[in-house]
Amino acid sequence: MPLELNDTYFENDLDALLRFQAVLLMAAEGARDDELNHEFEVLRKMMLADPTYKEAIPPFVRRHRNLGSLWPAFKSYSPQWEPRRVEVRRQFEPALEIAERAELFVTNDPVPNGYDSAAWTGASTPTDRIKAVKTLIPVTLLAVEQLIASLEAPNHNGAPPLDGTKEAIEQLRALHTALGALLAAADDGNLFVSLNEGLATEAARYAKRAAKALRDDPIPYAFSAMILAVMSACGVGGSISGWLAGVAINMKRK
Repeated sequence: MPLELNDTYFENDLDALLRFQAVLLMAAEGARDDELNHEFEVLRKMMLADPTYKEAIPPFVRRHRNLGSLWPAFKSYSPQWEPRRVEVRRQFEPALEIAERAELFVTNDPVPNGYDSAAWTGASTPTDRIKAVKTLIPVTLLAVEQLIASLEAPNHNGAPPLDGTKEAIEQLRALHTALGALLAAADDGNLFVSLNEGLATEAARYAKRAAKALRDDPIPYAFSAMILAVMSACGVGGSISGWLAGVAINMKRK
């Protein structure tokens, strides 16, 4: 598909789809300004023109040409905005999975079989899983905050930040938001509802993309691997543990 929208350049299909999902998440809350509507129309046209995604994108995207006509469909899902956002994530997952597999294939990232986090955390029951999340996610949130602060600090030689650093900061901020929502769900007794609604998968995707963006910076890359490992211990994002093996291989090469 074309990978450029106005002044925004999308590195790959997954970038474009994540932006499209973000536009629809905002629209699900009621945002419908002209700029957002234009972005929706352009991204919708891109997706419908690509046979890879034409049938995988949500049916409501295929049926509605603009955000104005889409609003009644959103309201039919729920009168509240959060259930509408949940539905957007759920329906976008098939297209995102296709794009994520394609990205892994192109970059030749090693993706061995994952490991059951219960084997090394002991969190084999729902109660244990909730305890693990409540114990480890706050640590992960602090680690993400410290990594962002480190990446945003001026370079000692005055050099501008690497392009990958900017991308990593963006993904880490999104990860922080998603992990905060998971922790709140655990506190409210709704953890497994949130896991089933795709929030954990979304958090895992942000974490992996941040690690990928930091691949050329050894210390932040290793730190991002630690964040991924803690998330895997919580059972957040089933594909993380296998992906971590690829991170370890890349670090050994350096």
